[in-house]
Amino acid sequence: MATVFFIWGFVQSLVVGILIPIIKNSGYNRLLSLIFLSTSLNIALQYLLRYRHWRNDYPRVLVIPDFLDFLLPALLFLYIQSMIDRKLVSGDIKFLYVPFFFGILLFVSTLVIPDFTVRKYIGSYYHESILLAIFLWKLFLTIKGRHLVYRQQESGRQKAAGWWPKVLVLFLGFLTLIAFINLGHVFIVLDNFKRDEWVKLVQRLVELNFIGFTCSIILITIFFLLKFPKILSNFPHEKGKKKLNLFDADKHLKKLEELVDQKKIFLDPRLSEQKLADKMEVPYYVLSVLLNDYVEKSFSNYINGKRVEEAKRLLESEKYEKYTILTIAKDSGFRTESVFYVNFKKHAGMTPKQYKKRLALI
Repeated sequence: MATVFFIWGFVQSLVVGILIPIIKNSGYNRLLSLIFLSTSLNIALQYLLRYRHWRNDYPRVLVIPDFLDFLLPALLFLYIQSMIDRKLVSGDIKFLYVPFFFGILLFVSTLVIPDFTVRKYIGSYYHESILLAIFLWKLFLTIKGRHLVYRQQESGRQKAAGWWPKVLVLFLGFLTLIAFINLGHVFIVLDNFKRDEWVKLVQRLVELNFIGFTCSIILITIFFLLKFPKILSNFPHEKGKKKLNLFDADKHLKKLEELVDQKKIFLDPRLSEQKLADKMEVPYYVLSVLLNDYVEKSFSNYINGKRVEEAKRLLESEKYEKYTILTIAKDSGFRTESVFYVNFKKHAGMTPKQYKKRLALI
């Protein structure tokens, strides 16, 4: 029965991973395709290692699923961030550093450990440390992903499509749960149950838990993709609303530029997408379409970019030369210094202090 689930999970994730970029080739979909293809590879390796004796014939392959357990949640988190912020910047790639660091570490370990075998790897303190790191990594990304969704809800944007990031964060949560169960199996079951029949029973339950959760999540995701195909074009806009025609878009863009560039409405730290729409005297969805289809940025990405530009201007000003970073952050429209630092580095590629030092050198 478990074999059937493994084959089913592998085939459906592989097919979906291949089809997504064919249906619509974009940066978002290539990332989503990579998630499905990584999942299919992980399922295939788990099957071969458990049911086709690869663990004894090719023991070094054991480290690849562990590497994928680091890589998959990172890809999923980046996809969530790209869906919410509309695009990834160079600073976001840092979330791939951890998977590739552990990937190199795992690969080197297969060369350093003499006569690398299953018994020398599985159940060793080294492997237990890797499993713990996987769990903590997934937990960290789940919490961070939940924070992204909460920020999206707090800004009041993308109401019609807000469920999609929630599904993805739920997926991250399931991956974290699976990692936690694997930890329990390694730290509690293997150390305390000495009888082979107990160990085999628990191992089979762990296998069914892994493939059951994985197949269910893949199936649910496929269902959502079929029911809401506009997901493949990033977020679907609110139902029943048409795109703006060019004349209306030009008029609204001028109003937006007047409020943002001339009146500097972004200096209001409590500015939300709904509040900006009210100031423009347009319905919420009009501003949403305007930002997504014409400015090609999310609300937070657009407004925070303007705030960073203002912060740069203040840092370059002699008047603010002796002011603190917190003061500059507040005067640029940011609520807190930490949020200011994150967005400044995201948009400027360096911290405010580094930017200030660079100005001094110039």
